[in-house]
Amino acid sequence: MPVRFGPGPVTIAPMASVDLERVEVLELLAMTLAHLNDAEARREVSPRVPLLLGIRDKLAASLREDQ
Repeated sequence: MPVRFGPGPVTIAPMASVDLERVEVLELLAMTLAHLNDAEARREVSPRVPLLLGIRDKLAASLREDQ
């Protein structure tokens, strides 16, 4: 029987779907990265950090698909 390492998967609900223009996605990604950099500089561990990481990943994936 395999042993799981680390915390279990987390889902954030409810999910919203929003259509954004490429420029808006880039602006939102820049703001998200700025908040993540700030949190990293302050060594912040709060519930907002995983949420920001999820937003960053989804924005980056949508930009890759858009090319």
